[in-house]
Amino acid sequence: MKNKIIILIPYFGSFPPWINLYFESCAFNTHIDWCFFTDCEIPRHKAANLIFHKTSFSDYCQMVSGKLQINFSPDNPYKLCGLKPFYGYIHKDLLEGYDFWGFGDVDVIWGDINQFYTSDILMKYDVLSTHADRLSGHLALIRNNEKYRKLCFFIKDWKQKLESPLAMALDEQDFSWLVYPQAKFITWFYGKIVRKLFNWRDAWVLYYFFIMPIFNKLMCAKKRGLYFIEQHTTPILANDALTFKHDTDKWLYHNGKIINTKTNLEHIYFHFMIYKKNGFREDYFWKEKYYNLPYNLSYEDKILIDKRGFVILDRKNK
Repeated sequence: MKNKIIILIPYFGSFPPWINLYFESCAFNTHIDWCFFTDCEIPRHKAANLIFHKTSFSDYCQMVSGKLQINFSPDNPYKLCGLKPFYGYIHKDLLEGYDFWGFGDVDVIWGDINQFYTSDILMKYDVLSTHADRLSGHLALIRNNEKYRKLCFFIKDWKQKLESPLAMALDEQDFSWLVYPQAKFITWFYGKIVRKLFNWRDAWVLYYFFIMPIFNKLMCAKKRGLYFIEQHTTPILANDALTFKHDTDKWLYHNGKIINTKTNLEHIYFHFMIYKKNGFREDYFWKEKYYNLPYNLSYEDKILIDKRGFVILDRKNK
């Protein structure tokens, strides 16, 4: 049985320079509908599973205010990250016929998601995260039922938090603890015990490779209908912080798959948040060579991604 999935992504301002590759990676995952609410220019070549609702930032915020009966009037679109737990309720009218709704980011390149979240897994679990200790803001799938559409309203002081001008991680913290209450203890144990006994590098290794797997097994996250499996989708640059065994400077996107070129392992997606913040150069040369990917990308193109940006490999007549 095929599960129908919709990912809801409000995005305002201007699309990032890598958006053509992002849309191409969305289009490859044909079993998922990617639904954008945006004032950005709609791409000329869009796949059937890319859905665009043209709206302004102010109109979107006004719609949210009406649906939630609050005064949602942020100055910055970044505040929308705090809305992620509420998407299922806000956009309930768009969810008919879907088994899962979810949220995601645009500083990622999607791999073959179906290889990791198979039909069998989607039949067994209600909430899927690429982190082991919390919901992942860059991709989370949530079963489309009333329980999870309304769970957001159990977030403590949710009205005040959404009306506040401050950006708050309601998805990866407050909402995560409602979905998986035991995860709050994992976070407490790491901060209050492990960080005090070990230096930060050793503590981080212990947390990711020992503490989280052990606690997840003991707390039986899977028996609660939660598929919280750490996918290591966000590499950390060696000169910035810890380098995990899965990390490397180069990743390859080809034929709808993301491959780590050091390990040759396939990943569900590549989240280049830290590359974007610390590695990408903003001068003209790098923008021209690495950022301006053509709009007519295809599955056959091989795209190399590293801390400098993006480049098409071995493309004829490029």
